Amino acid sequence: MVTVVLNDREREILRLLVEHYVQTAEPVGSRVLSQKYALGLSPATIRNTMQDLEERGLVKQPHTSAGRVPTDMGYRVFVDQLLKPQPISGPEEDALRELISAEGSHAVEELLSKTTSVLATISHELGVTLAPRFDQGVFSNVELVQVASNKILLIITVKSGLVRTLLVEADISIEDTVIDRTARLLNERLAGVTIGELQANLGERVKDLSGADARLIRMFVDASDSLLSVPAPEALKLEGTTNLVGKPEFKDHAKLAGIIQMLEQREALVEMLQNSDVGEGIVITIGKELKDTNAEPCAMVTSPYTAGRVSGTIGIIGPKRMNYARLVTVVETTARLLTKQLKKMF
Repeated sequence: MVTVVLNDREREILRLLVEHYVQTAEPVGSRVLSQKYALGLSPATIRNTMQDLEERGLVKQPHTSAGRVPTDMGYRVFVDQLLKPQPISGPEEDALRELISAEGSHAVEELLSKTTSVLATISHELGVTLAPRFDQGVFSNVELVQVASNKILLIITVKSGLVRTLLVEADISIEDTVIDRTARLLNERLAGVTIGELQANLGERVKDLSGADARLIRMFVDASDSLLSVPAPEALKLEGTTNLVGKPEFKDHAKLAGIIQMLEQREALVEMLQNSDVGEGIVITIGKELKDTNAEPCAMVTSPYTAGRVSGTIGIIGPKRMNYARLVTVVETTARLLTKQLKKMF
């Protein structure tokens, strides 16, 4: 939190300036604030207060003759000290609940895809979800399925419902009974172990597994780096790209090119979301705080959700000029409903 002490007049002028700029995307002048809001202050007094805010780095003039717009620090002071979240209506929450809990979502991936779409639709921004870290999950079971004479499908499921699959080419022919027995013995040996622990010492855990086929065990261990690795770009779901790039801020070709590059570099987006997961509740990250040059025109509102013993992140990405008061509530409500639905599933 940025510690900036403002007097009552400065707080009110900054709050109204941010809120007006969010609505209009146009620099805000003292005369606009004087005419639109019943402040009981002259344009000259408002102008002097805005000058004071500018000297403190909270607002700036994009052009000499223009009004002022918030800086990153101005937005930060606004969300930390002045933001009053707007509750969503009962019908809106009911609609969110219905969309997230609708029939047909039988896996975490499906539910996260639906949630991403819901976030984009209701926020009119970019909806994002990040699946739980695979290594946090507890091993549930492995399936070995021979899908061709020289191909075996390895499927690992963790107790949160996350699934990883890998098709391995095997120059061996093994009877189905041997495959089934090996899978059963692996499941007995690995029950209750976290994926992170398997990553560290799978070979030790499955050596001398009496009754299992040594060729299948070797194949499973050799494939473990790919099968047990923590999902990165593929764990990220995005919806609403046109919502983001269509904003007035991105009419500037350089900014638009940066946003497109940010969206294409999914590893960077995953890192941004993981960095925002610093605990419980809503996190708002603004401009340079995102630590990505391409993302500097943006802000991100995120919240963790839980799926059994693991957690992931959902949120929205939009221009810094976003309706924080509403979007904080949208993200918070969606995370709560998603967690509740996942609790029912697992």
